[in-house]
Amino acid sequence: MGKSVSGFSKFSKSKKIDWIVEHYFAANEQVKSVIKKYWNSDDKLQQLHDEFIENTITNYYLPLGIAPNFLINDKIYAIPMAIEESSVVAAASKAAKFWYDRGGFKAEVISTTKIGQVHFMYHGDVDKLNSFFLKVKKKLFEDTKAITKNMILRGGGILDIVLKDKRQELDNYFQLHATFETLDAMGANFINSCLEQFAKTFTEEAKKYDDFSAEEKDIQIVMSILSNY
Repeated sequence: MGKSVSGFSKFSKSKKIDWIVEHYFAANEQVKSVIKKYWNSDDKLQQLHDEFIENTITNYYLPLGIAPNFLINDKIYAIPMAIEESSVVAAASKAAKFWYDRGGFKAEVISTTKIGQVHFMYHGDVDKLNSFFLKVKKKLFEDTKAITKNMILRGGGILDIVLKDKRQELDNYFQLHATFETLDAMGANFINSCLEQFAKTFTEEAKKYDDFSAEEKDIQIVMSILSNY
């Protein structure tokens, strides 16, 4: 068994590569050459790629193909497809051509509202929890203003937050169920950031709520996440 690494995220990009090559490729210098071969020659563009995620050492390339002739809502599109599997772009192009002469594809946006939940465990009086939620609800909105500011300017934001009793599914299980308007954005990062702040505010305020017992103040967050239902 190899040794674990501490502080890897603080290594420079070069040092990260050195560590990977030393520990997993027997210090083979050719591996370094292959890793660096996929860097972009434009330093500024490469820096942008490096900052997308954490611990970046190189780029991962996929072929970018085009599937033309997609008639969608009476407008023709050429669809970019990044994929490593052969025949998929060809099949999509063939399907687009087939349906082009038959009216194409029709799409309708039913709703842009999305939901997310803070799942938590609460041991205590449910009436107290309901009263606490009504008291803290306004602060849940207030504490996310820095996150929601830009989305609100675009016409979106947090629509509502409700407390759901889910004890019929699991003992002591509750949810903060929130609805969001994200317009034409997927909004996953926005929603999850709001939910994480909800969880932080909710637990911090619970510890200060005088009507709760010591056990009731100990609200346990299970997870805060974008949901489909």
